[in-house]
Amino acid sequence: MNIEQYYRQLTQKLTAIDSDTAQLDARFLICHYLKLDYTSFILQQADIIADPILKQLQAAEKLALAHMPISRILKSREFWGLEFVISADVLDPRADSEILIETLLHFIPPSNQPLNILDLGTGTGCLLLSLLSEYINSTGIGIDYSEKALKIANINATNLKLKNRCEFIKSNWFDELPSQKFDIIISNPPYIPSIDINQLDDNVKLYDPLDALDGGLDGFDPYHIIARQAANYLKPNGILIFEMGYDQADTLFEILHKNGFHSDMFEMQQIASQQNLGKIRNGLGYDLGKNPRIIISKHKSID
Repeated sequence: MNIEQYYRQLTQKLTAIDSDTAQLDARFLICHYLKLDYTSFILQQADIIADPILKQLQAAEKLALAHMPISRILKSREFWGLEFVISADVLDPRADSEILIETLLHFIPPSNQPLNILDLGTGTGCLLLSLLSEYINSTGIGIDYSEKALKIANINATNLKLKNRCEFIKSNWFDELPSQKFDIIISNPPYIPSIDINQLDDNVKLYDPLDALDGGLDGFDPYHIIARQAANYLKPNGILIFEMGYDQADTLFEILHKNGFHSDMFEMQQIASQQNLGKIRNGLGYDLGKNPRIIISKHKSID
């Protein structure tokens, strides 16, 4: 079987299971196992796929047809232009999380300023490491309760040559964090209400770790914990910034205000990212679907 034939066949199979990215996913798999770039993929359509490689592709195909994301099959995900190793023990980074990076960069543009950043629920380390790649003199700590997740974060820090500027600590939120102050606290915590987990798409509920999804009965448990304690770890004028569900802004504002945080200083502005166009309005960062996905705030006692 040549590349063209297999590509057409695999695309048809992925389309049949309602994949929105069937052609792209088929190409990614073929290019990965045949070690082809895009140009080679186009020019070598008539090349025969050797049997050992074909068997590897067919094994990967079975996983893809069981709704496993291509990134999980390849154990790698691009995020903010960087390549991150992933595993079954960490949340698969999504493009929506890049809005947190672009929102923060808009208000604190990259500079030589030595910021100190805390990432709560770091997973792959994608948020912290992406920010360290932008803030070239900054340092940070990533917190996660999962030792397996911390292992992946450390691998990514090493691969990205950022290991000398970050540390990863096993902790249940702030519990094991040594007392210190940060310029920025970021978090993409679990925020799916427990009752909604079973309604998620198969490529999420079957492959992302439950602990990285389940935010408790109403989805806000981690936000309550973080908002109650964050001010103790922020420097004067420090920023707390969250990712959240598209319909959680009103409740999250209430939680933040109850704990002394406000977003009044973050006025409406337009921001252009590397890959998309987003918007900030009154402390909210929006995705391309015009849904609020990021909330940024400061504490009234440390402004």
